[in-house]
Amino acid sequence: MDSHPAPTISIVTAHGRQVLAGDGNERLVDLLNRHRVPWSAVAAYVVPRSGGEPRLSPSLDTRLEEFEDAAEILLYFNRNVNPFLFALDDFKTIESADPSLGTEYFYQRLDNESGTAEAFLKKLSPDECKEIIADRVAETVRAAVPEGSTLVVGVSGGGDSNAMLLGLSRLADYGVTIDPVILKGIPDWDAGVPRAQALCESYGLDLTVIDENEVKDLLGIPVDDPTPLIDRFEREFAGDDFEFMGTLLIRLALTKRAKDVGTSYIATGLNLEDVVCEAMFRVSSGMKPAPFPAREIGETTLVFPLWMCPKRIIDGCFPKYSLDNYDARYPCFSLGRNMYYSVVYAMQSQFPGFLEQLTRGLSKMSMTDPITYTLDEQLGFYTERAVPFPLRRRFQKMLGLTPAGR
Repeated sequence: MDSHPAPTISIVTAHGRQVLAGDGNERLVDLLNRHRVPWSAVAAYVVPRSGGEPRLSPSLDTRLEEFEDAAEILLYFNRNVNPFLFALDDFKTIESADPSLGTEYFYQRLDNESGTAEAFLKKLSPDECKEIIADRVAETVRAAVPEGSTLVVGVSGGGDSNAMLLGLSRLADYGVTIDPVILKGIPDWDAGVPRAQALCESYGLDLTVIDENEVKDLLGIPVDDPTPLIDRFEREFAGDDFEFMGTLLIRLALTKRAKDVGTSYIATGLNLEDVVCEAMFRVSSGMKPAPFPAREIGETTLVFPLWMCPKRIIDGCFPKYSLDNYDARYPCFSLGRNMYYSVVYAMQSQFPGFLEQLTRGLSKMSMTDPITYTLDEQLGFYTERAVPFPLRRRFQKMLGLTPAGR
């Protein structure tokens, strides 16, 4: 039996051809993924060894060694763009003057006149990370919170809230009083309390710890009911992520604390990737982005000081604290949450700088025509729209406010 060499695989664009090195055992789609070529952007045409016109070949699942009659496979890119323009194969490394590195981050410089993109991998020490985060936190707080105000801040003991406290601590000249708060009631929240206490002490801040019974009281759950919060949620909302419930609990707790201390400003540690995930979910669900970095909910303004801070740089501020937080996490099984974060990280990794540009645009849209939140008297908190009756009943059942089975 005659054996033939594997066909040559070429990407064909208006800019020319580029050969892709392939392995006969891999499928065509594997080859594309390895070279970061979007499978949806190309059409495969097989050039026969015997000659003749190339023929269209829907063959993403075909192994290269199975193209026995092919001399070449031409992958025509279906737009007149250069798919390799933003590739990170060739980049310059910018070293840090500080050898105690905390992280690294890709940046790109685009030159429209020459049609070129230049990539840089910037090495960052913990101190450099802290400067970046502090500058962005200060910019946001100065724009959203009046000078001399008290800002109630939700912390977790993880990298995001720790970096946020760092940035807020450097606003002494702005006269903002920082009032940090942490919730208890689920394992990873509880594990973060010692870390949050240690960090707050280092900045001379008094941390308010809200225990599980107080959290239950916010929702109207009987304090003498021993069922843990997370068990209640998973029993009624199996397959969903407790983060959805946790976000509500944190907002309610911070809002109550703000009322108790006489302020209307609260803050949480949503970072760059978090706010884009939320906005993408909403837009793809037919809703406009919720306002950020400042969101008015009733008489309270929720601020996101880290909205322009990438998680990778945040983690570089306090690597040890971030590691402890990662080790305490539980798995997320929500398909939607997994998908949106995966999409965001893919964009951020393949197109450095684009996520920041997208975030600024989404923010401008969200703040130009902000959502109005209305107090739901029955639920006791502000909502964006009417909660459907079946979901309302499930929520109330989770809290033990309706008889089971009704």
